[in-house]
Amino acid sequence: MDEAKAKQILGITGNDNARTAKIKFRRLIGKYHPDAAGENSSHYQEQAQKINAAYTFLKNKNFFMEQEEFAAEEEPVLWNAPVNENAFTPRNIYSPYHMDIDTEGMVQTVARGKYMWDPDEEEFPLFLRSIFHACRDLLDEADLRYGIHVGTDRVRASFQRQLFHSLTLQYVDPVASLEKIAKPEAIDPEGRKIYRFRAYIGKTESREMLDRILSLQKDDRIYPAMFKDWRLTVEDMQGNGLGYLSFVEDELYYCLFPLMHARLIQVKMTVVRVRMKREVFQDSAEAEIRFLIRIKKEASQYQNPDGNEKIRQILEEYQREVFRRRR
Repeated sequence: MDEAKAKQILGITGNDNARTAKIKFRRLIGKYHPDAAGENSSHYQEQAQKINAAYTFLKNKNFFMEQEEFAAEEEPVLWNAPVNENAFTPRNIYSPYHMDIDTEGMVQTVARGKYMWDPDEEEFPLFLRSIFHACRDLLDEADLRYGIHVGTDRVRASFQRQLFHSLTLQYVDPVASLEKIAKPEAIDPEGRKIYRFRAYIGKTESREMLDRILSLQKDDRIYPAMFKDWRLTVEDMQGNGLGYLSFVEDELYYCLFPLMHARLIQVKMTVVRVRMKREVFQDSAEAEIRFLIRIKKEASQYQNPDGNEKIRQILEEYQREVFRRRR
């Protein structure tokens, strides 16, 4: 293997530095690693070996040398990502202190602003951390403004979850992000891109649901039923519920669900395989799903929801609820 081949395997281009190259490596190994993906085929094992070999080769060539540390006294720099000027609040952009250490908390703030999430520049877990902290700061401001404080009370946690969802949607461009984290499997004659992802359904709450999943056969079609709490329920051909759909890669939720809400993608789901899980207290079943989507041309015109009024309503309701409980 040479450097050019290693970079090709990892998808590294001339525009990548050590940080963005490491992001691409982590994304790939998360996608193809047999344990993380729940896939035992030789194809995925071979891909994982190639990815690890390419990373090791470049690491030995000092390609991933740690970047010069961002000095604490320096002002945050401009970040290389689009800006959503209409976002409700700015957020911090975090980067690991060391490329090979994932220790919780060992991050640095490299920028602050209303920057959109760019999969090639910002690791998804750090993006989610930035949104979590932005939500926390908004509730802290409300506490200080009205001289109240509820700490980690359940009330605060509930409202923080609501804020998290609304703020995250302001900072993710579903179409642009999808094009960076996945490659289309095909393009139809009308120029519409077709993607394939792995997804799962599973249920343990009732024997009836368990039997429905176990009755599924390879290549059976399943269908979207409804969105509930930002999750997609699915059903079989007879309209029987099968539970919630889940993706291997968490970032897909924020790329695919907004487009599904806006009816900008067509979905086809078929069963790949079904597995029975024997557990101590309760058996469970899991069905692996081939999740195919075709993106409509109109998706290129998708506009992120404003969401600011919703966020204001959440903060106002939080204040009312806290006052009510303090009486």
